[in-house]
Amino acid sequence: MKNWFLNFLRKYWLCVLLSVIMVIGLSLSTVFADLYESGRGYIRFDLRELYLIFGLPLYSLIYGCLSYIKTKRIWVPQLILCIAAFLYWFRFDINALAWEGTFIWSACPVIFSLIGASITAFIYYIIKSTKEYQD
Repeated sequence: MKNWFLNFLRKYWLCVLLSVIMVIGLSLSTVFADLYESGRGYIRFDLRELYLIFGLPLYSLIYGCLSYIKTKRIWVPQLILCIAAFLYWFRFDINALAWEGTFIWSACPVIFSLIGASITAFIYYIIKSTKEYQD
């Protein structure tokens, strides 16, 4: 059992590290989620909302690209990200969300990460097919 777990961590260490960084970013955006006003209140934004709308999808796209480049697999890195996101939403933000919200917010980073991994896999496929065509 120990050998299997160490082999798993050796192969997917980048995915685990990036998932932990995502959870830390979510936690920090919750802690420092202040309401900022610009001017006379025309522009009001919350750091947590900005992170959820812009930061998390961008981070998930980058996670998908990097995880596919490192592992050449799509589903296992997505499962690692889904488990990390679910544990965050279930454990740390349980008061703010219902059960449905926990599952929906856990799937959002995975969807964006799948898009990034799919784009990277498609680029790798095109490069591989052009190399085979040239030979």
